[in-house]
Amino acid sequence: MARKKKVVKEPMEMMKIPPEARGQGARECLDHAGPENEMPALFTTTGTVSVLASDVMVEIHDRVNPLNQIINIIGEAASRKSQMDEIFAELAYELIEEKWRIVDEEKKWRQEAKRDRNAKKQKDKPRFPMRVQTLNTTVANLAERLEDVDGKRAISFTPEIDIPLTKWGRNGTNEFSTMLRLSYDGACYEREAKSLEAANVHIKSLQWSVIMCGQPESLYKLMSNMTNGLLSRTAIAKMHDNTYDMFSNDRPFTDEEKRKIHEAAHLISLMKGTMVLPLLEKKSIKWADNICLQAAKDGNDVLARCRLRDHVTAYRMTVCLMLFLVAERLMKEHGYEGAEKVLKDDPGITAKLIVDEQTPTMLKVFDTIADYILDMDMLYFGEKLKVNYNDKNCRVIGDERSYRTANDTIYECLPKVFSKDQLMQQCKMNNGEEPTDFKVRGMLRNWKKQGLITENGAMYQKKTR
Repeated sequence: MARKKKVVKEPMEMMKIPPEARGQGARECLDHAGPENEMPALFTTTGTVSVLASDVMVEIHDRVNPLNQIINIIGEAASRKSQMDEIFAELAYELIEEKWRIVDEEKKWRQEAKRDRNAKKQKDKPRFPMRVQTLNTTVANLAERLEDVDGKRAISFTPEIDIPLTKWGRNGTNEFSTMLRLSYDGACYEREAKSLEAANVHIKSLQWSVIMCGQPESLYKLMSNMTNGLLSRTAIAKMHDNTYDMFSNDRPFTDEEKRKIHEAAHLISLMKGTMVLPLLEKKSIKWADNICLQAAKDGNDVLARCRLRDHVTAYRMTVCLMLFLVAERLMKEHGYEGAEKVLKDDPGITAKLIVDEQTPTMLKVFDTIADYILDMDMLYFGEKLKVNYNDKNCRVIGDERSYRTANDTIYECLPKVFSKDQLMQQCKMNNGEEPTDFKVRGMLRNWKKQGLITENGAMYQKKTR
């Protein structure tokens, strides 16, 4: 009897995007990083495109979603994360040029305001709609800047995750995390302050994508709270481990490659409309359900939880890749200037053409991206989340309580009827030290509130679970 051929799963960092799924612009960006860093390059590319296509929305599971993305590129020192800087710089070149023009305008206004600060009539501060935002600022300033972009999408790219971590400290990072979560959903963001000089921010729909590069230690600092929803909204990409690679010099973009990227990026910035993609929708639901069944068979709570938003993120990324293919198709049919004219004259053309890009190849690309996002969640946080669910969470299923904490272990060891002295002895046996009277009384009080015990004179009786 012939033996079955063993199927070896391809390493996560070597997952491939087929050539037919790479339109002009995406092709050059992915080739620039090489096959070993294709996924980090893809995530950086789609994250940037989500902002270029500021007027593009996508219907996912009967709801209209923005393309906003939160991307973390993780790699050790000297793992070539600087390639992501170069990809971002070329794709967002128009936004970056606009940023420096606005910076010069703001400097000029500040000089004039400083010169005329003693004048009787002060000029009102003008708005500076800068769509490329630094994270090396205060949370209040960042929120005010994001309000100034007037409904357009903004983007923050940082080569070091440590910049916001060290700039804002623990409290600021918590607010940063909240802003990121709201931006992923395109939700309302408001920040009130009593002082007239302080930033008062009211944003109806926070439109903002963030791409951060850093080492694993920085990632864990950023995700210090793994269950607040930020992890499920974040797509993590891992740089190739080049510890034992032979030396090879990075190749910069050629002028021709830059031209192609700039053309595609410019056309994408002109695209508008809500993308409705029934085949991609069906594929997304099928992927999520398959992971759910797999997790249920293994009893893997972590896998089941991690999948819940990953397919939505992969959906948005796949749409961003499709936009490159639409731009390339328009350029082939009309030329670059003709494609620009078509997009301006017919705002609905993108929504019509993108439907044709739901090819079997592109649907497989969705699977690849979704699998990769889930793999990275499990790689970096799988064990941590498992410990968190087992030791810290007290989850209620129906009317039953799931016992997870150290005090619950003590509870399990006690007899059905016990005294306070027996509880103190059990605490000493479990923890190796004499408990305080205050701690023991607190445990008894909490158990009574939770309905776990009843008091009968000097004795306590455990209730049947």
